[in-house]
Amino acid sequence: MSAPRSHFLEGAPRLHYLEWNPQGRETLVLLHGNSANAWWWQPLADALANTQFRLLALDQRGHGDSEWVRPPAYTPEDYARDLARFIEASRLVRPIVAGHSMGGISVLAFAAQFGQLARAAIAIDVAVSSTARRDRFLMRLKKLPTVIYPDRATAIERFRLMPDEGAIPATVLAKIAQRSLERTADGRYTLKFDRASFIGGDGLDVRAAIRQIAVPTLLIRAELSRIMTVEATAGAAQSNSLVRVAVIPRAFHHVPLESPDLLGRAIVEFTATLG
Repeated sequence: MSAPRSHFLEGAPRLHYLEWNPQGRETLVLLHGNSANAWWWQPLADALANTQFRLLALDQRGHGDSEWVRPPAYTPEDYARDLARFIEASRLVRPIVAGHSMGGISVLAFAAQFGQLARAAIAIDVAVSSTARRDRFLMRLKKLPTVIYPDRATAIERFRLMPDEGAIPATVLAKIAQRSLERTADGRYTLKFDRASFIGGDGLDVRAAIRQIAVPTLLIRAELSRIMTVEATAGAAQSNSLVRVAVIPRAFHHVPLESPDLLGRAIVEFTATLG
C-alpha cells in the first residue's frame, strides 16, 4: 500500500492520525498499544493492500504526534472517548474499530460504552485477565524514568519491544524505531510517548466490558502469547454470544508486526461475516 496521509483532529487533546487508501469502501479504525504509535500499523496496511479497507490509525493521546494530557488522563475510558470524538468529528458511518494490546482494551471500553457508533469491534491480543506477576510488571513500568539517548543511531540500535519476543524482521523494527523517536531540546533522542500513560494497570474490568458489548466482536489471540490466555479468551467468548475468537498460529504478542498477513486475513474473514 502507498505511503499514508498524515492528518490532525483539532480539539482537546489534539490527535494525529494516518490514513491509507482513502477511497476504500469499508473503514477500519486502528488503535496501537502502549508506548507505540500509528506507524506500527504499516505492516498491516501493506497486508491489506488491494482490499476494500480504508485504514485510519490514530496516535492515541500521549503517543506519537498526538497531544500529551496534563494532568495525566490515560485510562481506557479516556481513549474510548477520544475514539468516539474522532468517529463523530470525522463523520465516519459505523466503522469497524480494532486495537492491539492496550489499544484493544481501549476498543473494548469503547464498544461497551459507544458501541452504537461502530459496526464491529476487534481486540488483538489483549489481557482479558491479569496475574499477580503481570500486575507487578505494570507497576514497575509506571515507575520507570524517561530514557534519553545521545543520538539517533544509538536510539534505533537500542530499540526493543515489550515483551521482546517474536520473529519480527530487523528491517521492520528499524522502521518502527525511526518513527517512534523525537529529538529533545538539547539535541538528544527519546521515545515519542508520555511515560505517564503507564498507569500501573489495565484500568478496566475487561471481562465485564466484554459482557456489555452489543456489536459483533472478534477477539484475536496470538497462539504463543503469555498475555491473552486460552482460558480467559474462552471464558470471554462464552459470556457474550456476539463474541468470536480467532487464533494467529505460531505468533507472539506483537501480532501486527510479526504476522500482519495472517492478521489481515482474520480481519477480512471476520468482516465478510458481518453482512
